[in-house]
Amino acid sequence: MLPIRSISVSSTINSAIILQKAALLAAKLNLPFISSIEHRSSEFVLAYTPKGLQLLHMPLGSQKSICLLFVDFVHGKNGFRLSQNRTIKQAIARAAGVKSGFRPTILDGTAGLGSDSFVLASLDCSVTMCERSPIIGALLEDGLYRAAKEEKTDGIIQSKLNLVLGDTQTYLQKNSSTFHTIYLDPMYPHRNQSALNKQTLRIIRSLVGGDPDGGALLKIALKKAENRVVVKRPRKAPLLSDVQPSHAILMKKSRFDIYLTFQL
Repeated sequence: MLPIRSISVSSTINSAIILQKAALLAAKLNLPFISSIEHRSSEFVLAYTPKGLQLLHMPLGSQKSICLLFVDFVHGKNGFRLSQNRTIKQAIARAAGVKSGFRPTILDGTAGLGSDSFVLASLDCSVTMCERSPIIGALLEDGLYRAAKEEKTDGIIQSKLNLVLGDTQTYLQKNSSTFHTIYLDPMYPHRNQSALNKQTLRIIRSLVGGDPDGGALLKIALKKAENRVVVKRPRKAPLLSDVQPSHAILMKKSRFDIYLTFQL
């Protein structure tokens, strides 16, 4: 995995206020700050852009950039799902235990870019997102901040989503909070991707790492969840550990392995 200091922090916006914000973020993450993105010494830049905070891949000597990571709860896929697909009949809702008249409390132990947490929160579930990557955590914080300023997402962000930065195993061991459902979507080396997506996924994995402790996290989650643990996997992927799920919900390309803890 590339050292975290392979990433610098800057802004594509020519603003003293935004540059100061970038400098504060760099100090918080213990990353190099560059006042001018043209003078970067690293090809990965966590940058404030007109859209928001993005992790950019900018090869040295080039002005071109590829956005590797960006959290947007208002537009794109998240915005579409919010406006067009708020139903408890969708697979993730059924897997998490959402029912008519009942909304489980949920811990998303592998928050990532927050899409699944946002779907569940939009269905009126109280969701705690736990993310251990400081880079992704910063992107999540920025995405939540921007979404909290939008009328259509403000209520969801303010009342249904809570972000915890740190390791989920440590959080579960030290925190007394209880959750009806613990949701896990550990990284998996997907195949069947375009060449560009393969390259992007490799870069992301090299920067933020994988989830080699997924099996250990599952075993702790099984002890802590009041009702169930849900593990999202590619459809043909092996189980996360030697523990057998109670049942699974199959979709076209992925599946939800469901472990009912009240039966254990």
